[in-house]
Parts: sequence; structure tokens; C-alpha cells
Amino acid sequence: MRRRWRTATDGCPVLIQQGEANVSIDDLLLPGQVSEQFLCLARQPKNIGSIEDPSAKGSAVGQCGDAVEVDLRIENGSIADIKVIPYGCIYTLVCASAMSELAKGRELEGALELEPDDVVAAVGGLPEDHLHCARLAVNTLGEAIADYYRKISNSGSNGPA
Repeated sequence: MRRRWRTATDGCPVLIQQGEANVSIDDLLLPGQVSEQFLCLARQPKNIGSIEDPSAKGSAVGQCGDAVEVDLRIENGSIADIKVIPYGCIYTLVCASAMSELAKGRELEGALELEPDDVVAAVGGLPEDHLHCARLAVNTLGEAIADYYRKISNSGSNGPA
């Protein structure tokens, strides 16, 4: 079953699962498992949601079945706004949030240079068995940027000569 996150009234994310009670961040993590940076993004994730009429969209599914959707608003070759919707574990939520913060404001080519290690560093490290969550976040950003390049290529090829 895929998990989806929403923001509770206190600003903390709450896991929504069909047929189950809501689960909070603190129910999922034991003290000492993750860094303070990780906990900060887990409790107050950044850029969660979608963009109305985005310049580009990307989605990807990771090896574990988790998924991330990314919406971009591109202005003058830079990421003016980015929103993410993670489906899956808390590590996917945090990595998607961290990636969005790293990508926001960057030129597209600079955003394409982001590596999973950049996300891992931004969250203060990840357990070995969750490193793929950082890769999923970065790969999904790449899919959204590729979508943007496809759109401008197609619009240019269909325009007047």
C-alpha cells in the first residue's frame, strides 16, 4: 500500500494510509536513528504539493515501490518554484523535500548536476538501506527537467520556420 503525506494543523506531516489510523513522524523513528537535519525536514517538510499549470512535471518509482512527483515552474532558465508529492516512507518524504530545497533557484543545468550524495549531505546522512530514496528524489527532478526540455523542443519544432 502506498503512503501519502499531508500536513497537520500543527505543521507536521501526517501519514495517510487507507484503512489505517494516521501515523505521525515520531511513531516511525527511534531516537538516534537520524540527524537533526533529517528530523527538521521530517517534521516540517518543504515544498510539498503541486503547482497549478507547471512548466514541467516528472514522476518516478523507486526500487522499493515508493514514488515521487515533481512540478517545476521555470523562469529564465531557472527553477523559480518546485513542489513535490512523495508517496512512501519517511525517508522518501525527507529526501524529496531536501532535493526541492537544493534545486529551487538553480539554473536547469546546475539542478541537473545535483547528486544523491548532495541530498544525503543535506539531510545529515541516511541509513544504508535508504540511500535509494535520495537517488529517487534526484532522478525525479531529472525527469521533470527532461519534460521541460521536451516541451520547449516540441514547441520550437512546431513553430514557424
